Amino acid sequence: MKILKTILLTMVIFFTACFNTKDTTVKEKQTFTISMVSHGQASDPFWSTVKNGAEAAAENLGINLIYQAPTNFDMVTMAQMIDAVTATAPHGLIVSVPDIAALKKSIGNAIDKNIPVIAINSGQEIGKELDILTYIGQSEYEAGMIAAEGLLKYNINKAVCINHEVGNISLDHREEGFKYILNQNGIDVTTIPIDATDPSETKELVRSYLSTNPDTDALLTLGPLGALPMLKLMKEINQDGRIKMATFDFTPEIIEGILREEIVFALDQQQYLQGYLPVVFLYLYLTNQNTPAFSQLQTGPSFITKENAQKILELSKRGTR
Repeated sequence: MKILKTILLTMVIFFTACFNTKDTTVKEKQTFTISMVSHGQASDPFWSTVKNGAEAAAENLGINLIYQAPTNFDMVTMAQMIDAVTATAPHGLIVSVPDIAALKKSIGNAIDKNIPVIAINSGQEIGKELDILTYIGQSEYEAGMIAAEGLLKYNINKAVCINHEVGNISLDHREEGFKYILNQNGIDVTTIPIDATDPSETKELVRSYLSTNPDTDALLTLGPLGALPMLKLMKEINQDGRIKMATFDFTPEIIEGILREEIVFALDQQQYLQGYLPVVFLYLYLTNQNTPAFSQLQTGPSFITKENAQKILELSKRGTR
């Protein structure tokens, strides 16, 4: 009997140890480092929302996210940033590609070093040349066409397009799509390039143009850096609402302008998603070898008008829209 008790006691101790002792061979969950390099300037509210989305996803997934951007629209500096990031061997790279020719070599070098890359916001065509995981953004040419179709509903006759970042392929495509549709409808479009770092100069430049072209009745800005000074100008010279102003992207100030009917619409490409989704996709690729079953994920465009602006305003103030 003593022998049986001893055997039973030994078994209890053994199984208790098995169930209660931690397996020291199991590795701790790996922390991934993902680098993000965008062309977005710190002063651009659009890119602060992209960054917010990326940081939220990184926090949710326990990822170490490193975000960088040049202080100005500078492709040489951006290429150097990508090269420097590649040298640190991050687990993944997220990059906007406003100039494919200028950035292709640096991005290709990262891919050659087996760093998975997702392109966002601009340069969707790079997927035809380099083996990136996917592109997350919108078709900018089609978005430009949609902007033109939206303004045509107001029976416009002559338009001006404000380009705040000359050389950015995304803005060029927006402008091209916009001009194509309006030209097809017999409407002239003039493009005014501006210095995004000097809103006061922008205001006066466009004021001068409009004073010498009084038949202009439509104004499209290609992003908030152009829209915000134009919104101030419209308050001064367009109190009768004759000039129909529209914009790409938005800020709380732009939403409030829509609610006051100073802007007829904004085209939303959901920039928060452009930050959030690539972090999630890279995490799933790194942990589960999931790859998107599409070459491009379209996040926009959609219209923000007076009818739906109020719902978005509070979210925009929080930095998530």
